[in-house]
Amino acid sequence: MNKLPLSIKIMIGLLIGIALGLLSINGGYLDIIIFANTGSTALQFLQEYIKPIGDIFLNLLKFIVVPIVLLSIICGIISMSDIKKVWSIGIKTIIFYITTTFVALIIGTAVAYLFKNKFIVLDVSNATYQATEAKNFIKVIADMFPSNFLSPLLNASMLQVIVIALFTGFAIILTGNKANAFANVIESADEVFIKIMDIIIHFSPIGIICLISPVVAENGPQVLGSLAMVLLTAYVAYAVHMFFTYSLAVKFLGHYSPAKFFKGAMPGFLFAFSSTSSIGTLPVSMECVENMGGRKDVASFTLPLVATINMDGTAIYQGVCAIFIA
Repeated sequence: MNKLPLSIKIMIGLLIGIALGLLSINGGYLDIIIFANTGSTALQFLQEYIKPIGDIFLNLLKFIVVPIVLLSIICGIISMSDIKKVWSIGIKTIIFYITTTFVALIIGTAVAYLFKNKFIVLDVSNATYQATEAKNFIKVIADMFPSNFLSPLLNASMLQVIVIALFTGFAIILTGNKANAFANVIESADEVFIKIMDIIIHFSPIGIICLISPVVAENGPQVLGSLAMVLLTAYVAYAVHMFFTYSLAVKFLGHYSPAKFFKGAMPGFLFAFSSTSSIGTLPVSMECVENMGGRKDVASFTLPLVATINMDGTAIYQGVCAIFIA
């Protein structure tokens, strides 16, 4: 197993987790063979003893994300050593994220429009919903700036953590040689937490088995149910966005082979699918970029922003849901 690539390990864990979940559905194979006379069920065993292991793994990922985001962004800024360069990369990054999210929303809405006649009509005569007032744009911007240093770190408020990292990185550059000692401490701490991240990721196949098997066992084939067509539409749109938008971006902006990109990024894709956590997937994504030869200074700066503000999948799903609800 140690010789296998991370993507293969995660795929094996995903398949084992799905198989274990299917065998553990109430009244299934494991109930008949193992739990028949125990007064318990395979599903109960997964929920009580296996799922907590998956929760531990996910908690470890969440624990490592805040220091990784904070330290990696600071180190990325320090390594670029030029505020103008940081601003240039930052602006390009934001424009790219906004563009891909806009394209994702168009794709999601367009695909949903094509499939709209296949959607079921739900009875909502007894449904109630109380909308809350949305924050205005200025309020959203104001909330990105923390009122103290520790609160964003303790509450994992990622946008505020990013703001702290940006100010700290800029200050280190502007301070010059007097900040060298502090910069060395930051870079050393970054290496330590990256090593912790490597240790956690090493157990990702086990974590994925423990995360996904209880979900499959609890929901079984009913996980699709009457909304199967809505989910299928969303996944068709996801595939179009992945293989169209990202392939073009990788080919013409990154001058990199799309085939190599998808192969190199596969651990991140599979882990995101299994954990359903963008932030939790960040350490795996950073390792994928490093393995593909991406510049560490740029990746350290841009990937935390990806996991926080670049939600293309959510944009697609909002478009699909809008057509379905209509």
